Amino acid sequence: MKSFTSSDCDTLFAQAESSEVMRAHKLLHDSHDDKVQRLLIAFVKGSYVAPHYHELPHQWEMFVVMRGELLIKTYSYLDEVKVVSETIAREGDILEVQPREAHSVECISNRALLLEIKEGPFQDKYAKVML
Repeated sequence: MKSFTSSDCDTLFAQAESSEVMRAHKLLHDSHDDKVQRLLIAFVKGSYVAPHYHELPHQWEMFVVMRGELLIKTYSYLDEVKVVSETIAREGDILEVQPREAHSVECISNRALLLEIKEGPFQDKYAKVML
């Protein structure tokens, strides 16, 4: 059995606070080849994942907000980049981003913890397309 304790969470937040991008992640799966990819992402206020999308048809993502608040935006990007929706995701909220749906994530609380679940395998060259 694997576990992730409150002490592990404190360590992950400490890593996020000292990170240039103000976030840190912990893989919960064993390999990038696993069929289901699971990771915890610790954010600190101001951390921003710039608008991007995942181009392969199996690249959906499910976000489960475990702590804090995140601003999730979706975008249209055919003619020009425009915000389509803005959602403040709070503890207990679950969102699913579809393949090719452009999105960004910003931490708006002091800290936030996100469980991300997605279909594998993970292929770095197809990880994301930035807008």
